[in-house]
Amino acid sequence: MKSSNSPTISALSYEGLTAVTADGRPARFALIDEEGKVIAAGEEVAKAAWETSIQAYREFLRGNGHMRVFTKAEAQALDTHHVAS
Repeated sequence: MKSSNSPTISALSYEGLTAVTADGRPARFALIDEEGKVIAAGEEVAKAAWETSIQAYREFLRGNGHMRVFTKAEAQALDTHHVAS
């Protein structure tokens, strides 16, 4: 069951992916490794996720549904001193 205290992710064809916190403030996308360390974050991560999703969907529509799509996120890797506590 979805909680009203959850962040929201939305997508628009001309905007890509966006996210907001439960109280409506802008949120950022991030890639987190298995140990919980943020390895990349920001607009470029959201852009890479969007482009990968769109390409995978296009391949599905073409009948190539079992193809894997890769996109590199060009976001700068974060050091631990850049991550808010």
